[in-house]
Amino acid sequence: MKGCALFMSLAILGSIALTPTAFACLPHISDDVFVARLQAVQKTTTQDYYHLTMNHPQFIFRGFGAWIKYPKAKQWQSHFYPNLKKDDLVIGLAYVQDSANPKIYNITSLARLYCQNDILSIGQPITPFTAWDRKNKNCQYSTSIGLLGGFLAHDQSYYLKKLRKKYPTCQSLLSAFPKL
Repeated sequence: MKGCALFMSLAILGSIALTPTAFACLPHISDDVFVARLQAVQKTTTQDYYHLTMNHPQFIFRGFGAWIKYPKAKQWQSHFYPNLKKDDLVIGLAYVQDSANPKIYNITSLARLYCQNDILSIGQPITPFTAWDRKNKNCQYSTSIGLLGGFLAHDQSYYLKKLRKKYPTCQSLLSAFPKL
């Protein structure tokens, strides 16, 4: 009986001690990737947030049934000021932070999305984010990992190929995300 109580105490203590580490090292998934045109950034007065206005936002790697699982974004916010210009084409990572407000998406990081001579490329992330580092086999808060390179399943080259397949030409990309 004494051994059982000791075992239960150790199990509970271990779960409490390990829980923050486990959740702190949860990298994004490909469903979090969106592409949009940035229109405006405003500092909020009540919180340490910036509200971002996006045109034509699309979560580009979500499957057909995603409209059931994920609410449509009505508001975008971030803790960082994206030093980007109006009408910049961006690719980013965003998720619903508060289930009580499922239409408010929190942007973790952004990068410029470029297209020249029908070749898509992604700039460096403008702020660090939690990512899986394949080389070191651990989770890191990093800007050295590309925006699409920190997922558990595949690396950035895999997702860039998927993106290029979806938008094979610059014209197809610009048609999907036109300037206003």
